[in-house]
Amino acid sequence: MSNSTRWTLVCILIGVNVLSNAVLGDGWIQIAVSAVTGLAAAAVLIDLLLRGRREP
Repeated sequence: MSNSTRWTLVCILIGVNVLSNAVLGDGWIQIAVSAVTGLAAAAVLIDLLLRGRREP
């Protein structure tokens, strides 16, 4: 996975997280969506840090 793909994925996940916070309010669905998108964004960032910034 290239760096541009990683950053695009992180931006999409954060965008989904922000949009779900705005639209869904304080329901349990919003908590689940925030948890899933937050964990996925963190996983992509950890992958970036562990593998380095080199392009494949």
